Amino acid sequence: MYQRIIKLLENEDSPISAENISEKTKESLIKTKSLLLRLQEEGKVESTKREDIIVWQIKKKDDIEKKLEKMVR
Repeated sequence: MYQRIIKLLENEDSPISAENISEKTKESLIKTKSLLLRLQEEGKVESTKREDIIVWQIKKKDDIEKKLEKMVR
């Protein structure tokens, strides 16, 4: 299920709500929200508030994270 959410978010042009993710993955809203929170804790997704709705997207790496990745490679 984690991978389905990540793939879905990678293919979206803009952030989407947990409700839309739930509909598209055919998973319950409660489970979808729980998985999104776990993915957020792992640093894979991020949420923002848009027009009083929380929307989700793949976490964008900042410059420091990019530099650290290059150093590790």
